[in-house]
Amino acid sequence: MALETGVAQVVLLLASLLVGIGVYGMTASRSLLRQMLGAEVAFNGVILAVLALLSASNPTFATSLAILLVAIVAGEVIVTVAIIAGMYRFVRSLESSVMEEDGV
Repeated sequence: MALETGVAQVVLLLASLLVGIGVYGMTASRSLLRQMLGAEVAFNGVILAVLALLSASNPTFATSLAILLVAIVAGEVIVTVAIIAGMYRFVRSLESSVMEEDGV
C-alpha cells in the first residue's frame, strides 16, 4: 500500500527536519561523539525521505531497501565508534579542536 499524498508530505517534512537537526548537531558541537550522532540523525533523515519517495511507487522494494539500510547503518556505527575509540587512545580527548592542534 502506497503512502497517501498528505502522509507522504508529512513524512518528507519530518525527514527534512531530521536532516536539519543532524546538520546543526554536526556543526554546533566540538565533541566527536556529538558530531557522530548529528551525522547519524541527518543520515536517517535522508533514508526516511528516500524510503517515503520509493514507497509511493514500489512498496516491496522500499521494504527491502529499508532492511538493507538498517544493516548498513549498524555496520557504519560500529566502524565509526571504533575509529573514535582509537582516536581517544591516541589523543586522550574527544574534542575536535584538540585533534586539529595535534595534527590528527
